[in-house]
Amino acid sequence: MTVSIRVMTAGQGVRYLFSSIIAGDGDRDATTALTRYYVEQGTPPGRWMGRGLTGLTVTSSSPVTEEQLRRLLGHGQDPMTGEPLGRPYRTFAPATDRVARRLAALPGDLTGADHTRQVAWINAEEAAKAIRVPVAGFDLTFSAPKSLSSLWAVADGGTQALIAQAHHAAIDDVLDLMEREVAMTRVGAEGMRGAVAQVQVRGVVAAAFDHYDSRAADPQLHTHVVVANRVQAVRDGRWRTLDSRALHGAVAGLSEHYNAVLSDHVARLLGVGWQARTRGPGRITRWEITGVPQELMDEFSVRTHDLEQAKDRLVSDYVARHGRAPSRAVLWRIRQQATLATRPPKETHSLAELTDTWRRRATTLLGRDATGWASQVLGAGTQEALLRADDLPLEHLHQIAATVLQEVGDRRSTWRRWNLHAEAVRQTMRLRFGSAGDREAVLRIIVEAAEHASLQLTPPELAVSPQQFRRADGSSVLRPRASIVYSSGQMLAAEDRLRAATLHRTAPTVSADLVQDAARPWGRLGGGLAGDQVDAITAIGVSARVLDLLVGPAGTGKTRTMAALRRAWEQRYGPGSVLGLAPSAAAAAVLGDELGIPTENTTKWLYEHRRGNWRLTPGQLVIIDEASLAGTFALDAITTHAATVGAKVLLVGDWAQLQAVDAGGAFGMLVRERPDAPQLVDVRRFGHDWEKHASLGLRLGDTAVIDTYLTHSRVLGADYDTVLDSAYQAWRADQRAGKVSVLIAEANQTVIELNQRARADRVLAGLVDEAGVRLHDGTQAARGDLVVTRKNDRRLALGRGWVKNNDRWQVVTAHTDGSLTVRREASRWHTTLRLPADYVANDVELGYAITAYRAQGVTVDSAHTLVASTTMTREAFYVAMSRGRQSNIAYVATDAHDLEDHQRRDDLAMTASSILFGILQHSGAELSATETLVAEQDAWGSIRQLVGEYDTIAQVAQHERWLALLRAGGLDEPTVDELVTTDSYPILAAALRRLEADGHDVERLLPQVVRAGGLAGAQDLGSLLRYRLQRATSRYTPAPRRRRLIAGLIPQATGVADPQLRVALAQREQLITQRADALAAAAAANPQSWATHLGPVPADPTAAARCRRQLATVAAYRDRWTITTSDPLGPIPGTDAQRLDYERARAALRTLQPPALDEAAGPWPAPTRTTARPPL
Repeated sequence: MTVSIRVMTAGQGVRYLFSSIIAGDGDRDATTALTRYYVEQGTPPGRWMGRGLTGLTVTSSSPVTEEQLRRLLGHGQDPMTGEPLGRPYRTFAPATDRVARRLAALPGDLTGADHTRQVAWINAEEAAKAIRVPVAGFDLTFSAPKSLSSLWAVADGGTQALIAQAHHAAIDDVLDLMEREVAMTRVGAEGMRGAVAQVQVRGVVAAAFDHYDSRAADPQLHTHVVVANRVQAVRDGRWRTLDSRALHGAVAGLSEHYNAVLSDHVARLLGVGWQARTRGPGRITRWEITGVPQELMDEFSVRTHDLEQAKDRLVSDYVARHGRAPSRAVLWRIRQQATLATRPPKETHSLAELTDTWRRRATTLLGRDATGWASQVLGAGTQEALLRADDLPLEHLHQIAATVLQEVGDRRSTWRRWNLHAEAVRQTMRLRFGSAGDREAVLRIIVEAAEHASLQLTPPELAVSPQQFRRADGSSVLRPRASIVYSSGQMLAAEDRLRAATLHRTAPTVSADLVQDAARPWGRLGGGLAGDQVDAITAIGVSARVLDLLVGPAGTGKTRTMAALRRAWEQRYGPGSVLGLAPSAAAAAVLGDELGIPTENTTKWLYEHRRGNWRLTPGQLVIIDEASLAGTFALDAITTHAATVGAKVLLVGDWAQLQAVDAGGAFGMLVRERPDAPQLVDVRRFGHDWEKHASLGLRLGDTAVIDTYLTHSRVLGADYDTVLDSAYQAWRADQRAGKVSVLIAEANQTVIELNQRARADRVLAGLVDEAGVRLHDGTQAARGDLVVTRKNDRRLALGRGWVKNNDRWQVVTAHTDGSLTVRREASRWHTTLRLPADYVANDVELGYAITAYRAQGVTVDSAHTLVASTTMTREAFYVAMSRGRQSNIAYVATDAHDLEDHQRRDDLAMTASSILFGILQHSGAELSATETLVAEQDAWGSIRQLVGEYDTIAQVAQHERWLALLRAGGLDEPTVDELVTTDSYPILAAALRRLEADGHDVERLLPQVVRAGGLAGAQDLGSLLRYRLQRATSRYTPAPRRRRLIAGLIPQATGVADPQLRVALAQREQLITQRADALAAAAAANPQSWATHLGPVPADPTAAARCRRQLATVAAYRDRWTITTSDPLGPIPGTDAQRLDYERARAALRTLQPPALDEAAGPWPAPTRTTARPPL
């Protein structure tokens, strides 16, 4: 992405941001800043940005000083005055302190098993929480496309200034959009996803810092826009934190928007054109300036120049020490040393120095004067038509919206507005607009049309939102902007058909006897099947389900199991009755080799099927391997056809491994909906028994197994360069020992660096030629190299096969025209194939290291996985750590090498264990649209969300009433006005509502407490009044009949004068009650639920009704506080608010525990009155 986001913690990185800035200030015009400081060492001073500056004493015309930014980011203060902007940054206790505090608060009468259980729960609950840190800001980095940076690097000064002007104007446009559509803050009580009300702010406060180059001193025009995590709400002028969830959700759309408006500005200012460039399968199309060659961008995109400089320095040192030039072998050792050298610190240069270097490099590559070439590119540009919004017919925009929806729907099962916005920008990138406003207007029409055509999964508001809780556009502040989740009717219909197919029992079968016979030892696959394997294929064979499942964790022997099923099936239906499919051609080929059946990839099979060429036949079994990687629409099309002709489909895979790049989630959905799905349980791959169990822990995200891997020396933590070298050396040692080993990394850049490392060694050993053909990622391939092809091309045939994505080859000859003659890796035959130059340039990569996606399905002797950052998902890590039979080792970079210096945290020592802990908690699995629909309905209808909304509305509804009581007690108007602005006032208001709901007469108590006097000079009047009220009410307990608690837990708001607010509260009260009743009824009817041991319902109708109310209270507590344990109440909570609800639910539970119930009575009946749907 050209706009990336990184969280900044309090005080982090301020010094680094200023370390390269030129001393002094002066002209603050961003347009001229880059040229004004052309000959001076460093980068221009930062500049203030954002509408939020109107609430501060600093202005956009003043420079950003280090002290100012330290006040803002380090302390949350006004940069000029030091006045606090809202509450101070929070400090978060470590898990050990939280556990100690909660254990100390356990009741003294809790002993024996109850105490042990609570201790275990508390330790587990606190250990599972993520490490929390105070967020001070967000570093939004705007990076110009490489072609624009390359042109800017070598152009004359005037052109450089115009490019910088366009870059800054585009940033301004994006920031303006962000302030209008994204920047919000949260207020109110907590719901399912934070504070329930999202309200508008005046704008953001940001500091922008321009940088010229990358760490490797390549041209990279980029700007760090540091957005403070402090925004001023429009509604009350108070400073709060930015809604970070909204910001993170919009970044992809903002990134695409920056590309688009930048292209408009550049076209207007320079008259150049833009063209789409696609670099192979799976890569998003990039738009670059017409006339800028890829070779120049590659020259400025890799560490080649930096490595050459490092090599030259090392050669000079060698000559100085030894008095002679290094030999060829020594020279390659020097180059290897340069490649592995710790990343050099980013040096400070003047733009003049950098430009001079860049021009020399470009001149060498282009074979002509680089500045003259840049002028020619500008002169050859054809001024594209600049459109206004009304130049495009509405019908045309609706056609684009349909394309947007198709593209998004093909890649995702569900989406939100910003996903549509990003795709709408991509679909209109070929157009140039006269202004950012024109482009926005067109995008708004396209996105709204796409939204209208989408199927909304998020439920509409379940209760009315009063006028006080609506934005200017009429939307409710209780629903975050752009948060609606969409899908398509086609996707839900496809998932419904797949779900139905697992229930339809009209498919062909094979007898259990045939399966048992096929499970005996057979051929080259060795011994017979184990018990779980036999049980699984027996269930599949006799089920008659049109769509069946076989779930197998990594290493459980899915291939052997499928082979036995194939034998049984062919014995019943004849040879050729089993067809194999897989999401990729390479996986299909492997499946065919292992099972001895015809195979194909799903895309090709469907293509031929839709053309009428390929069809299934009655009695046929279709095995789809690696089914978690298959898209939902592909699975639906194949299954629908199978059902029509009388065939059977078997999906084989593991929901815990990587998922489809296309819209997916279907396999996981089908497994979760069918608890009895055939499953292999015994892990057979690993040579060590402990690793069998540990791998299953990784699969489920059990963080306790991290210690197991550490104990067995399977995890190495160090800085990036150390683990890069360690992983490579271990892999090379295994290769030399004759083992089949893989080197795995999550990020493509890490794969490139590992490939370069391996190639350097092979050149040194004389196995690979030094000079070769340049590949798209900046690496080279020559004779002896191992390469991988990245695109299916059936025209490139070799024997009975052809070139497939993920095929591995050895280079025989690198030709001067850029083509490669190759033969298959480890092939017994020496037949060769010549890959054309254009294929090599775009679709060939070095093949020494692979990504986790390419590793899925591979079984080897050893696997070495490099974990380069915390962004790795649990699924990718599990795949990578389950490939090797003998060993699987993780090499974890602990130095946050992927971050710039100002983005790193000095206060947090990252360890291999803490990084892996975060990875195991980071699931990248996509839910199906059906599951998302259920989750959205459940979240917005949950008691936690409804109570958050109720409490927030109650604060407003009772506000004037509390003020009237304060005035009645004698507080003057200035004191009341000051009180309501304090942080303690909302807490006081909540306490008043709670006391009244418990039966206390606050109409009398509050004025009395105020009249008691002694309030003058109180530092925290709200807290003092609350303390006095608590003391006064602790002396007696009102009669239970006076209590007004919703579902036995939530204090009811009374005395509300505003009719709209009364209706809003009443509707939510009804929803809470209905939900609690429905949850209680479902729990009582489910023999596996938390309510099973509570005993039968009393026979007496009055007692039965009372017990149902108590059960609903417990159900409401669980739903409000997300209790998922089998125990009714779970662990004793650590917060006061939850503890109060816990005690109420505990009191209700006591009345339900046997033997208080009538043991002669029957089972729990459903409630006699409820309109709520069953819990989802």
